[in-house]
Amino acid sequence: MGLGILATNIMRPILPLYLTSVGVSPKILGLMFSMAMAGMLFGEISWGWVADKIGIKLPMSVGTTIFGLIIFFFAYTQNISSLFILFLFWGLARSALFGPGRGYIGAAASPSNKAASMAIIAVLLSASSSLGALSSGFIADTWGYRFVFFAACGVALIGGGVLLIGLKKTRWVAHKPITIPSSFTNTSSFKNVLSFCRPLAPQCLVATLFFLGHGILGAFLPLLATQVVGGISATEVGFLYFIAGFVSMILGIPLGMLADRAGKKKIMIFGLLLSSVALAGMAFATSYLWLIIVTISQSVGMAMFSPASMGLLSDSVSSQRQSTAMGVYGGLCEDPGIIAGSALGGFIWSAWGPQATFLTGAIAAGLGVVVSLALIKESS
Repeated sequence: MGLGILATNIMRPILPLYLTSVGVSPKILGLMFSMAMAGMLFGEISWGWVADKIGIKLPMSVGTTIFGLIIFFFAYTQNISSLFILFLFWGLARSALFGPGRGYIGAAASPSNKAASMAIIAVLLSASSSLGALSSGFIADTWGYRFVFFAACGVALIGGGVLLIGLKKTRWVAHKPITIPSSFTNTSSFKNVLSFCRPLAPQCLVATLFFLGHGILGAFLPLLATQVVGGISATEVGFLYFIAGFVSMILGIPLGMLADRAGKKKIMIFGLLLSSVALAGMAFATSYLWLIIVTISQSVGMAMFSPASMGLLSDSVSSQRQSTAMGVYGGLCEDPGIIAGSALGGFIWSAWGPQATFLTGAIAAGLGVVVSLALIKESS
């Protein structure tokens, strides 16, 4: 999982710069990232369900080996229509890592350590993001954009090899089918579906609002740095992502443990507030140092929000449904926010400029605070 995420983060900081260098406008750039997240939306739900049914081997194989082959094609593709197709399959393939990985940990974690256990995923994401971002800018400035894709492809294929060796003795079927008593009626099944969806709904709305800013950040932070602040190289853009990932890696588990003790809802709200302030700060950034400070703040907000939110969700579902729940959470809650952020960001950037783009993300995170206070309940 770490190698698959590392491959993503080797190419991600440079991808907006590469696309603008081949003539892609900010509006089309945002739509391309939205296409990737549309693939993520469908993929996370599907792969989480697959993992609960037959185990994690197949999803992890797709998230490494198939993912690596898709990355390779980015190096030779400049046609707009072909790039949209690649972005879709990029999202479908990389989504195979998240739901199964989160579900595997959620099923194994004790109730008193849910957020801390989910922070393991956050730390893994952050460590891979840091290493990938640090290398991507250097590779791009030294050997060009194409070699960034070659490096990312190689790392993903290594992940597939590790999977093949490490899970060689693991059975394909991880769970036995859940036996449903014959006395269950359609009405009771419908009630089960409602009981599954009810705790997800308010958290889904909050996650969508939070990740709208994340979608703006992923697609437009490189453009903000190079085109608005100015004088910033690809290596320095990569360093922004590195420092963000490094901070999340260091703080992820301690903040997850804090959420288990102080209350997951409370830590979620603090994460939303910090993210809102950081995105507002980006809207008015005038120097590279300013960008570093607000990027770190956004990273701390992410490290507070994600483990607490996933831990709160994991508390409310059975162990047999953990991967499905995490897949649904990623696909229907996180991904729509990123899709909206990427797509809206492109249109807002083109119509009203970068300042309005990042202020939109700040407002969305602020609304998430209001929804959390009003609708989310935490079991004692």
